[in-house]
Amino acid sequence: MMRSQRALRALCRDTLKGLDLDLPLDVTQLCDRYGERRGRPIRLIAHPLPAGMPNGVWLAADDADYFFYQSNTSRLHQDQIVIHEFGHLIAGHQMLGAVSASALTAPSAGDSDDALQRTCYSDDREWEAEMLASMMLSWAADASDTVGSTPANADLRGIQRLLGGHKGWL
Repeated sequence: MMRSQRALRALCRDTLKGLDLDLPLDVTQLCDRYGERRGRPIRLIAHPLPAGMPNGVWLAADDADYFFYQSNTSRLHQDQIVIHEFGHLIAGHQMLGAVSASALTAPSAGDSDDALQRTCYSDDREWEAEMLASMMLSWAADASDTVGSTPANADLRGIQRLLGGHKGWL
């Protein structure tokens, strides 16, 4: 069953609350901090994914979660892909069946078709992941527009947050 936008906003807010994310939003920091909180790392792997494959794939392995994302695109698009995969993760979308990393990095014709079938989600799950990604990117953009960047100095960072910095940011 598909969640409402209100339920997705609550999920997003609850997930990101307390991660102390910097502005502008850095997807590596987002994944590192969320992985630390839950005790399971998220590894980001840029790779020239083959034609006919998704631009991003989340693989849940025994040791970590892996987000493969298309290396042959702009940095902005790569960030959007990673945040979309993050949306699948926080929404609890599990892939049907295991996909090996070799099927993504050097697939045979059969492996490619098989991996593609098992990395495609239902339209409802794609919509949820895209909505979560859009919410995160929108909040980060709004906060960056009103606050600017997070200061590197810890004291200034604390003052900024105390005075209402990161307005609109979780």
